[in-house]
Amino acid sequence: MGISFPMQAQQVDTTQIYELQQVDVSAEKRPSVVRSLTPVQIVEGEEIARLGYQSLADVVRRFAGVAVKDYGGIGGLKTVSVRSLGANHTAVVYDGIVVSNCQAGQIDIGRFSLDNVARVSLAVGQESHIFQSARMFASAGVLNIQSEIPDFRENRLYGLKAQIKGGSFGLINPAMRYFARLSPRTKIVLDGDFMRADGTYPFRHKNGNFMIHGKRYNSDILSWHSEINLYTVLKDSSHWNTKAYYFDSKRGLPGNIILYNPYAAERLWDKNFFIQSGYEKHFDRKWALKTALKYNYSWNKYRDINPAYPDKGVLEDRHRQQEYYVSATALFRPIENWAFSLATDGAVNTLRTTVDTLDPVRYSALAAFSARYQYRFLTVTAVILHTWMKDKGKAGNSLADHYKCTPSVGLSLRPWDTQNLYIRFLYKHTFRLPTFNDLYYLRMGNTNLRPELAREYNVGITWSGAPFQFTDFITFTADVYYNRVDDKIVARPTNYVWKMMNMGKVDITGVDLNFTGDISLAARIRLSLSANYTWQKAVDVTNPDKENYKDQIPYTPQHTGNGAFALEMPWVSLSYTCIAVGERYSLPQNIEQNLIPGYVEHGLSVSREFEWKNCALRLQAECVNFTDKQYAVIKDYPMPGRSWRFTGRIRF
Repeated sequence: MGISFPMQAQQVDTTQIYELQQVDVSAEKRPSVVRSLTPVQIVEGEEIARLGYQSLADVVRRFAGVAVKDYGGIGGLKTVSVRSLGANHTAVVYDGIVVSNCQAGQIDIGRFSLDNVARVSLAVGQESHIFQSARMFASAGVLNIQSEIPDFRENRLYGLKAQIKGGSFGLINPAMRYFARLSPRTKIVLDGDFMRADGTYPFRHKNGNFMIHGKRYNSDILSWHSEINLYTVLKDSSHWNTKAYYFDSKRGLPGNIILYNPYAAERLWDKNFFIQSGYEKHFDRKWALKTALKYNYSWNKYRDINPAYPDKGVLEDRHRQQEYYVSATALFRPIENWAFSLATDGAVNTLRTTVDTLDPVRYSALAAFSARYQYRFLTVTAVILHTWMKDKGKAGNSLADHYKCTPSVGLSLRPWDTQNLYIRFLYKHTFRLPTFNDLYYLRMGNTNLRPELAREYNVGITWSGAPFQFTDFITFTADVYYNRVDDKIVARPTNYVWKMMNMGKVDITGVDLNFTGDISLAARIRLSLSANYTWQKAVDVTNPDKENYKDQIPYTPQHTGNGAFALEMPWVSLSYTCIAVGERYSLPQNIEQNLIPGYVEHGLSVSREFEWKNCALRLQAECVNFTDKQYAVIKDYPMPGRSWRFTGRIRF
């Protein structure tokens, strides 16, 4: 948020006054990885560009303890799960307000552009500060996407950034950002990007005793995204931000690989519009208020062609969601070491679909009371969250009614004043409400479903310092955790059809290790390093009599890790990334037929930036998966092999 401060300086005799140039303060406080009460991982915008991340999914899957389900191709759906709790337990926050999907409960993070992103962070449990909406307290993990706020240097009134990316599989992705100062207190930012790719790539895939050589078809995408952001500082120093967002895409769903049959005809159309506005006011050192309003409209159409369908061999479904959302949070700091907050959220969600005729409407209300105590070496937070939800169907028929109170506690302890070392503890109890699909989808839905319960325990140690003369800083974090999921919502077969039921119990034990460091090799030459590793045992403990009792749950490897380094030099910058994923299983039984092999993917990037007066030109070339490793994240959905991408960006 940009804030303008007029400043004056006086001579000793006070007879002449010189007015200094206006100063813009636009930097935001970066969350502390070391001091945070909850495990948090952060990637900044410059690091995103330097390491050549292609999408938000590429950024997120390099976080420790995170699984991204990727169905392959540029247009493939991508969802994120934190510590095997499921994508429904992960909140995606875009510029301070949670993105919602009441129909499926999972957010496709593939539709978010990285071109205007300043920071991506992932917090386990919740973010450490208590001045936030009740919805942000309600999830087991929070993926926070923060847009870049323009910086007006040398009192300039506007700026422009144009960028174009091109590469393998027919990728063309131009983007443009224009920002201007409308008044000393108001900024406007216009963003837009377009992406086109045919998504056709060769693959090799082992199916039983057969090796399939083919091409991935029906993986094309045509999409465009635009948004307008307005940042205003009012005369009383309060902040008011407004965002209008639109996304439109048409893509193919390539489907799984069937032996000798590459045919796929599934198509998906998506349209999403929302407008959100947030207001923040600090009245004095004791009182602060934050409010938010949002309207969201989402429409999608699914079509498949197959002679087996009765209606001329065509299946077509349409879905339309709307949400009306309001939030208010008050912060009170009565004395120096104490702070309290009260957050209340309300929402109305509707769903209209051609699949059934229930037309459900959901009314939900959340209230969170939080307390924070901080004194020297000790910080403690406690939250109690109350959630109420009621559904109504067509003609006002009552369908479901749920309410629950859930607590969470976080603690951070600094044993020695002379060492930047912290010990932290987290306990959180959350639950996720059944989605509209869980409750009402055709004959599979079950209106008697109970919410899915999750309990999180985390103990960790964090340290940061510069132990050697040649290091700028080194940060290390280690966390041990245990999660328990009860009443897990799963699809189970009944007499003639599958039905959604509360039948699952999952125990999750794991360790997350993170390391980052910066080393100054010489004048204007710097080496940045990062690495993380996760060991995770997530087992099904639903029924001791079942064959899959205490087997690893599907798509959860025991071992994952990744690393990256970036070498910045005056003439060129080089970076290398790798991600390693161990073996996992596609179905609950851990048998050889369900085994998905592990893989290691490597990437290289080289870039150079040229500056001339008020212009900056950046050229970058990337090679993704340069060893041409053939692998699949989801069984029988092969990912691309070696690919190239070239980026040119000019800023002035």
